[in-house]
Amino acid sequence: MEETTFRDWGGLPGDLLTCIGERLDLSGGLCFRGVCRSWSAALPAIMPSPWLVIPDGPDIGERDRFTMLSLPTLSPMRWRLEHQSCVGSSDGWLALVDPCLAITLLNPLTNAEPAVRLPPLGPFRRESFRGRCIPHFVPMSPDGTLRILTPRDRRIFESAQRLFVQRVAFAPNPTAQDYAVAVLCRDGHGMAFTTAGGGGWQWLDWPDAAGRAATPAVVCQGSEPVYVNRDLDLVYHGGKFYYTTLCGTVWALDPAAAPPVAPVPFAKLRPPGPDHRHYGKHLVFAGEENDGALHVVWSDVPGRHDATRGRTRRICVRRYDPAATRARRWRKVRHLGGRAFLIGGRSQSVAVSVPVPASSSPSTWLRPNCVYFTDITPGSDDIWTWEYLPEPEIWEFDVVADSFRACHRGGEELEWLDWLKAIWFTPRVRRGSTTPTNQIVPFSQDLPEFFI
Repeated sequence: MEETTFRDWGGLPGDLLTCIGERLDLSGGLCFRGVCRSWSAALPAIMPSPWLVIPDGPDIGERDRFTMLSLPTLSPMRWRLEHQSCVGSSDGWLALVDPCLAITLLNPLTNAEPAVRLPPLGPFRRESFRGRCIPHFVPMSPDGTLRILTPRDRRIFESAQRLFVQRVAFAPNPTAQDYAVAVLCRDGHGMAFTTAGGGGWQWLDWPDAAGRAATPAVVCQGSEPVYVNRDLDLVYHGGKFYYTTLCGTVWALDPAAAPPVAPVPFAKLRPPGPDHRHYGKHLVFAGEENDGALHVVWSDVPGRHDATRGRTRRICVRRYDPAATRARRWRKVRHLGGRAFLIGGRSQSVAVSVPVPASSSPSTWLRPNCVYFTDITPGSDDIWTWEYLPEPEIWEFDVVADSFRACHRGGEELEWLDWLKAIWFTPRVRRGSTTPTNQIVPFSQDLPEFFI
């Protein structure tokens, strides 16, 4: 019997690899660079990180079509998953929710790693919708996908997607046999989490403030109404979920703990001003190389855009040190250790290393010690209002210089995208994942000249 031999494809000549790579389309080229280091070096970065995943528009029928845009080069791809909305991202994976409020995790660049499909959220909290958002019968196909919906059903389901799910966080590199996912819900519906083999979703009651009702959207200070920022945050770090509540506490949840699993207080927030409820807040762990310290990005913008008109935006970044005395546990940082923070209204905030630029190449688009956010100041939860928004932009806040800069280089050609729901995405193609997903297509045929 003839013995099987394996070729060393990593040893192909560089000029041959370059010729092959130049003939590939966009998705094929991305996977080509993920085979091994020599293949990656033979083909320049086609769509350097970071990316944004942006719905094509706010109207019914447009929310399941996405543009995946590389900010350094403005290189885009079109992507569509019928009836799905993108509600989160982490470490190269996206979280999608369908009209049944069932969440799917997938890596959009490769189908070598199958999608992870989770059970619906809706049946566990149907009473929260007061009987109007989720019908008792949902038409499902045998494979678990939705059948054709009437326009009325679709409007109802998409309303549930938009109004119920605020943020999704999950452990990196999930599989059907190993995953941990948490969902933070709007309007005091609480938080739910699930793990592989955990028996479905477990709901946690919302610890807003001990013995008090949920904080309203508007509170009064004297005779003046003050808008409360009700946008909260949820991240995964070091095997645990961390999330904020309106009572000003960061809670930690270990999904692998022995049942019954319950959150524990991790830290009490210290806002820049007298009342934390008026500030947007985003949690960022700086990474293992920088001891994994918790940072909170504060913004003094309430949850309404009209409250910000004619007013200077301000951002403050504080670092938590649990070993310090109580009065000094939160310190304002003057730099980010050479990192950049990517802050999103729906994606998990992330700290990325930024090398010292050796040239003005597109890969050096991010600058160290800067906070980046899309279109609206971090923390604003009024994500459905249009009339007070500027044209689509990416904003940069320089922590060292304490200054803002608009760094978006586009124009009217991008206004048709729904930038309010843009999600940061850092692509990951693991070595050996060489099969591109058939749902991503090159975008050049559909683009204005601006992109080509």
